[in-house]
Amino acid sequence: MATIVISVLPEGIPVDKMSDDDGKSCPLPTVDSDLNEENREIAVEGYGYCEPNTGTAFRNDESCGSCGMYNQTDDMMDCIGDDSGSTGYCQMLKFVCSSENTCNEWVEGGPITSDLQEEYRDNL
Repeated sequence: MATIVISVLPEGIPVDKMSDDDGKSCPLPTVDSDLNEENREIAVEGYGYCEPNTGTAFRNDESCGSCGMYNQTDDMMDCIGDDSGSTGYCQMLKFVCSSENTCNEWVEGGPITSDLQEEYRDNL
């Protein structure tokens, strides 16, 4: 059964392009390291993505790991392929990021851990 997801994102933030590999659908940056790095650089330069000790106004409770856009659902973690629990996928900036880092786009309410679409929307 096909699923259609409609998302309203801030201007300039693209909707995820998906890869369908081995029967699972993953955001392209999780399977294309060059695209992931390109999006990461955009996050560094345009949105202040950085390690906690380099941020100008870093607050420990505003790390990526507690952001409402930080996706750590089981399906996403399968796409990322990291079982450490220290990475997730930034739904806003479209790249795999560290739970300890921060950026200027942090939003309350995360991380996203539910695989149910209804609960995902509630976490935004």
